[in-house]
Amino acid sequence: MSTANTGMSQAGAMAPETVAGEPGWRSLPLLVVLRGGPSGLARVWQIPGRVRPEKVTIAYYGQHQHFVRTTETKTTEGQSLPVFRWSYSTKIAE
Repeated sequence: MSTANTGMSQAGAMAPETVAGEPGWRSLPLLVVLRGGPSGLARVWQIPGRVRPEKVTIAYYGQHQHFVRTTETKTTEGQSLPVFRWSYSTKIAE
C-alpha cells in the first residue's frame, strides 16, 4: 500500500530468517524510517515482523535492500519511529 501524501509505503519486508507470506507467518505492522538506499524508495515504510527487528529487508526492483537498525528515532506525524540505515543490496534469486 503506497500513500502519495505521506510518502509511506508497505514493504515486502521480512524479519531476519523469516519470509513474509510463508505458512505460519504472522505479521505485526511497524512503521520505520529508512535512511540511504535507492533514491526512489519511500522513506517511511510499514513492515510486517517482530516488534523490534534489528534488520529489515525490502524487495525493490529485483533486488533486496538491506537496512540495519540505528539507535536513532524520528518523530513523524506524532509517532516516534525507529530509524534504519541502508547497508547493502543483493539480487533476488529466481
